[in-house]
Amino acid sequence: MRLTVFLAGLLVAIPQVVIPLAASAEEKLTSAENEQQYAACMVLVDQNATEALESAVAWEKQGGADAAQHCQARALIALGQYEDAGVLLERIAETMPQVKAPIASEVFAQAAYAWGLAGKLERALHDLNQGLMLQPKNGELLIDRAMLYGQNGMYFEALDDLNAAADLLPGRPDIYAYRASAYISMSELDLAGDNLDRALAIAPDYPQALLERGKLRQLQGDKDAARKDLLRVLEVAPKTDVAAAAQQQLEKLDLKAE
Repeated sequence: MRLTVFLAGLLVAIPQVVIPLAASAEEKLTSAENEQQYAACMVLVDQNATEALESAVAWEKQGGADAAQHCQARALIALGQYEDAGVLLERIAETMPQVKAPIASEVFAQAAYAWGLAGKLERALHDLNQGLMLQPKNGELLIDRAMLYGQNGMYFEALDDLNAAADLLPGRPDIYAYRASAYISMSELDLAGDNLDRALAIAPDYPQALLERGKLRQLQGDKDAARKDLLRVLEVAPKTDVAAAAQQQLEKLDLKAE
């Protein structure tokens, strides 16, 4: 369970959080104008992060509040200023009222993503813990924390979170693929195989499961089957982190074959 997998998992959640826009006496823009500004700012992050950051800073002075700061954080991530983004996202989450706990928990997950990119895994784990304190049954956050536990070699903790996530989100192939990854790291190959069978029964071409099965088959000495799985990853998920990991595994396979 590598850091790139952890980050990729969190990245999926990044666009899904929309900070509510509440009007205040200090605002110079109406709520409708703020909503338009937020949408435009988030689009601008992908087009020109520097301009998005400048726009969000100016917008905050007009009463943009949390929404403007959230766009600033997104721009900071795009600009590679991960620690600044993490601090800002933590501040947003920590100051949200209790009624917005579900949103705050997702913002904590985004902060964890930023700290993960900065290589600050302990800080990332802290933020995921904070998010789960607000929403203990958030399956996505449990998966995120499990992947981070796996990165730190804490496989039993990772499996606990993945088991809880499986109860909350049945039918998700990624949960079984990540469980298999943990079991492979623990040399529990039979359990890894069982979980990969479940993942691939749900989604026969699920890239992460194919990658893990390729690793498993290589460990079991079936190099031809391993190669087939790894090549299939390159076919179904080209130019992804999972494909890069599959390519590395293929290179290791070829080196051992020489």
